[in-house]
Amino acid sequence: MSGKLNRTRPVAGCLLCALLLVACGNGKPKQAQNSALPVAEVKQVKSLRITAPEKNSRAVFHRPLEIAFENSEGLPVDSARFYLNGVLLRTTGKEESRCTVTVPETTVGNGALRIQVFHPGDRESVASQPVLVVPDKAPVRYGYEVVRKFPHDPKAYTQGLFYLDGYLYESTGQYGESGIRKMELGSGKVLSSLSIDSKLFGEGIAVLHGKIYQLTWTSGKGFVYDLKTFSPESTFTYQMQGWGLATYNDGLILSDGSYRLYHINPAGFTVTGATEVCDHNGPVSNLNELEVIDGLVWANVWMTERIVLIDPESGVVKADLDLSGLLTATERRRLDTSDDVLNGIARNPETGTVYVTGKRWPYLFEIKVNTR
Repeated sequence: MSGKLNRTRPVAGCLLCALLLVACGNGKPKQAQNSALPVAEVKQVKSLRITAPEKNSRAVFHRPLEIAFENSEGLPVDSARFYLNGVLLRTTGKEESRCTVTVPETTVGNGALRIQVFHPGDRESVASQPVLVVPDKAPVRYGYEVVRKFPHDPKAYTQGLFYLDGYLYESTGQYGESGIRKMELGSGKVLSSLSIDSKLFGEGIAVLHGKIYQLTWTSGKGFVYDLKTFSPESTFTYQMQGWGLATYNDGLILSDGSYRLYHINPAGFTVTGATEVCDHNGPVSNLNELEVIDGLVWANVWMTERIVLIDPESGVVKADLDLSGLLTATERRRLDTSDDVLNGIARNPETGTVYVTGKRWPYLFEIKVNTR
């Protein structure tokens, strides 16, 4: 309604309305009284202690986890809430200080168990406990077969590798030997190359939107080049060590030799998140060269000939690939076993095969991975 009087309303009705308005205060509406009850202030009590599980205990997907608490003041308990990595696991009632939950599938790695307890008199206590969250299943073991092998520069200390439009792009390390190069696939011939400052140790590379991003090891400095010309375009900085780099969706993923993967926004090279990587045995460290294939991050595990396939959001190692049979015993004896290890993963989307090599390896191998 518009609030105007209806001109056809009877006179008696109008007089009654007028009398009511006068009775309520000369026609002026009274201010609405606040009928809301005052909100009680919650008092934080610092007396809660988690007694189970112990600090840094393992929380395994789909396995039972017993949780218990006590408070030094002996306060009565109205209810309690139990959280793991921010996920509500269980709510208990009066005087319940212990429960058993089934660990849900969440992010793995260093997690936090949190208990929030409500006491009479609007009192509340909170406690946290670090736990290590791990998957309950071992990674699937993948097999492989060698499709072909190509020559590879035995002097190239391979740090990064990717395939694009029929060519391989490689970054190399070591002081005075670091740079990037474009190679002919069949012959291994270097078609174009660019060296970086001899004081810098080159690391992983990735391509995104027609640009090549290159890391360096400990200097905290990286470079952006034009893909076609290798012309330097800009530099960027970061706080961790630089090891591997790969394109993921519309951004980048970086490894620093630990068990963490960092999600990077190329604009300003800012870290937008970090994923800790675990298999059923715990954290998987020494993550090095990276490649994203079908939504999973493939990572060389430095000083081994193992590649792990990682869910980049949860950190769970989904599959495992052992490539220790690529080189013959004679070929291995010609290498420095303490350093010349497997490193370099590049996928050919046209064939579905994967190219792998190692530091100063004489060959680049094209393999077909058996996922069954």
